[in-house]
Amino acid sequence: MAKLARQTAVEALLQINEEGGYSNVVFHNLVTRNELSPQDTALCSVLVYGALERRLTLDHIIGAYSKTPVRKLTPAVREILRISLYQLLYLEHIPDSAAVNEGVKLTRLMKVSSASGFVNGVLRSFLRDGKKIPPVKQKGIAQQWQVDYSCPAVLIERLLKSCSKEQVQALLEHSLGRPTLFARVNTTKITVEDLLKRLADEGVEAAAEDLEGCIRLANTASLEKLPSFREGLFHIQDKSSQLCARLVSVQPGMRVLDVCSAPGSKSFSIAEYMNNEGEILSCDIYAEKIKKIRDGADRLGLSIIKAMENDAMEYKAELGQFDRVLCDVPCSGLGIIGRKPEIKYKDPKEFDGLPPIQMDILEASANYVKAGGILTYSTCTVLPEENINIVTDFLSRHKDFEAYEQAEHTSGWYSALFPNMKHSDGFFIATMRKIG
Repeated sequence: MAKLARQTAVEALLQINEEGGYSNVVFHNLVTRNELSPQDTALCSVLVYGALERRLTLDHIIGAYSKTPVRKLTPAVREILRISLYQLLYLEHIPDSAAVNEGVKLTRLMKVSSASGFVNGVLRSFLRDGKKIPPVKQKGIAQQWQVDYSCPAVLIERLLKSCSKEQVQALLEHSLGRPTLFARVNTTKITVEDLLKRLADEGVEAAAEDLEGCIRLANTASLEKLPSFREGLFHIQDKSSQLCARLVSVQPGMRVLDVCSAPGSKSFSIAEYMNNEGEILSCDIYAEKIKKIRDGADRLGLSIIKAMENDAMEYKAELGQFDRVLCDVPCSGLGIIGRKPEIKYKDPKEFDGLPPIQMDILEASANYVKAGGILTYSTCTVLPEENINIVTDFLSRHKDFEAYEQAEHTSGWYSALFPNMKHSDGFFIATMRKIG
C-alpha cells in the first residue's frame, strides 16, 4: 500500500504549504484518518518531512526543467514533483522507476491527470542528466546556501547579521535529516536504568544522556502504543528543553509558575525534579492547550500540576507569589527548524513583532517572583533580539533583579545553544534572581 503512503504525503504537504497547517498536527491527523500501516506511516513521514526540509532545493530542480514557474504550477502537481524528486535524489532504497511511475500515478489519484505527461517529462529529464542539482545562477553565499540547505536566502542573510558564518552553517546543516529523539524519564515512577530495560524489552533502542533523567531514543515506531508510555514512565522532550527545566532550579515543596506552559513538557520535568511535592501552576492562553497539559500530567501521575487558562501578558495579583517563575515565551522558533521545517519558510518580517510581546510577558511575570526567587526566561530561537537583548534590557531597568549564575549555563547566567551543540535544539535560557 505504498501508493496510499505517497498520496497521504501529498495531501499533508498541501495542507502544510498551502493552508499553513502545523506539520506534526497535519501528519498525525492524516495518518490516523487514512489508517496507514506502520510501514506506510514510516514512508509517509520520510516523504513529508523530507520534502518540507528540502523544499527550496527541490523547487530549484523543478525550475530548471519546467517552462512554467514553480509558483504557478497547480499545487497538487507541485507537491507530486517534490516528493518524487525527493525519492530520486535522497532515497536510495527506492528504485528510480518506482519513484517515477508512482509520481505519474499520483496525478490520477490527486485529480490532476492532465499533468501526467508533464510530471513524467520532468522526472525522466532529471534522471537522464544523472540526478545532478543544477548550478545556482545567482552569486552570493546566501543564494548558494538557499539551494544547498533549502533555507530562504533572506533568512540566511538575517542570521548572518547576528551570528557567525560558522554558526549559521552549523545550524543549517543540523536542520537537515531527522533530528535526534530525546525523552525525559518520569523519575517519580521509575529509574533511568529500569526504564532502559523496559524499553529494550519493548523493542526500542535507548541510551542515557549526560543530563540527569534524559535518554536518547532510536528504532521507535508508535511511541503512544508502548506500555511504558501508556503507564506514564516517560514523556518526549528535547534535551535543550530538559536543560531549561533543570535550570529553573526547583526543590520539592516549592510553588512554581509556568506562564506559557503548553504542551506542558517543561512543567512535567519540573514536577519530576520536585518529586511531585509542592505546587505548579501551568498556564496558557488557549483552552484547548490546557486540556493537553492536564491529559499529559494525568498520564504521568503528576498531581502537583494545576493547568489554568491565563494571559501571560497580564499580571494577576490574585495568583500570589512564587518561588520560581518560568517564561518560555512565544518566539520565531529558528532553533527547532530541524523538527518543524515549515518555520524557515515564514517571512522573517513576521518575527519583528515578537520582542515587544516577549518583553511584556517577562515584565508581567517578574511581579510573581518572591524575594530571593528565580525568574527564568527561555526561547527556542537563536536571534539575539529575542534573547540576550531582552534580558539585558530587562535587568537594566529592574534593579531588584540580578543575573543568577549556574554551573550548567554556557555563559554564567545564560545559555545560548545552537542546534548543533550536543545534537539538541537551538535554545536560549537565562536565569535572574529577585534581590531581597
